[in-house]
Amino acid sequence: MQLTLSSLFITIIFTAILILIFNALLTCKKSYIFFRTDFLSVLAIIIVLRLLFPIEFKFTQSIAAAPIMNPFYNIMHYKFHSFEIYNLLLLIWVIGIIIKSIEYIFSISQSNNNYKLLISNSVKLETNDLDAELDIFPIFSSKFLYVPTVFTTKKSIFLPVTLYTKSELNNILRHEISHIQHHDGLIKHIINFVVILYWWNPFVYIFRNQIHLLLEMCADYKSTKNFNEKENNQYIRDLINIQKKTTIYNQAHKYSNSNIIDESIKVLEYRINYMIENKYKKKTNKLLLATLILFPFLTNSIILEPSFPAPDEHELLSEKDLKNGYITVNKDGTYTFHVGKFKGIINNPKSKEFKDIPIIKGE
Repeated sequence: MQLTLSSLFITIIFTAILILIFNALLTCKKSYIFFRTDFLSVLAIIIVLRLLFPIEFKFTQSIAAAPIMNPFYNIMHYKFHSFEIYNLLLLIWVIGIIIKSIEYIFSISQSNNNYKLLISNSVKLETNDLDAELDIFPIFSSKFLYVPTVFTTKKSIFLPVTLYTKSELNNILRHEISHIQHHDGLIKHIINFVVILYWWNPFVYIFRNQIHLLLEMCADYKSTKNFNEKENNQYIRDLINIQKKTTIYNQAHKYSNSNIIDESIKVLEYRINYMIENKYKKKTNKLLLATLILFPFLTNSIILEPSFPAPDEHELLSEKDLKNGYITVNKDGTYTFHVGKFKGIINNPKSKEFKDIPIIKGE
């Protein structure tokens, strides 16, 4: 396994396409009719894994793609004040990662401070009237909140000082407990880690925004999977009523990792339509899921690489071919490049294409 410019390039292109598909499925009108949350979850995992491991494997086959990769390769190796563009971009990339990491660590610290502030200004609620399965995490009420909020890492739920019906309260807690039990806070940390690594890539920000909707839909599914039709309809009515009671769309998410109402009307409408269609209780065809899982392995089996014309020949050699070759110094002072069964005379072994190729003394 190795990380190369070519493997990084193909990873960026491949994940950008997948993110656009992921985004389209979660934004296009009535697209909820055609997909399932399990399909989207697998797709999200594939995107994350591909971004975290932009490498080529031993079984990866190189394909010479001179029209695409040669310009890219030449730009990356263009020298600017004795520094290759590639090295300058790498330096900027690393500096950006450091800055974004510091910002994220600060945001986590701020979240912890907000949690302490909320705890000191909250009242622990009595849970005697709650359903038994909902009385498993501490619940607080705070006048500083406008929407139900959960700290998944602290396993604590905070409610605003608002009058909810018993049904509304039960469904709020059922939803928030789903976030805690299924480690949605950890998932968001992983997604933010990916965003930090690829801070310069606009597609990862699109991906992060849509992950929020997916987690909310998954929480809806987990909260209602054992409901009958009547209970499911009541859950939907409660979502609408809670939204109505939330008269101020506060920036409460600055305190939390996830919450039931911290979203636009459009997102809530999407979730409700998805539940009304009963699509959340259906599963994706196993063959389709298997194909989706195999897809990244298929894309990893090939990689596009730059190619250069071999001296005195019209045959094209890939970058990997060049790396596997060597140069011999002939007695007459000329140079011969060898790779596999191919060999050819070259004029300048110090040229850009051959500068990293080992040179040995010929016969």
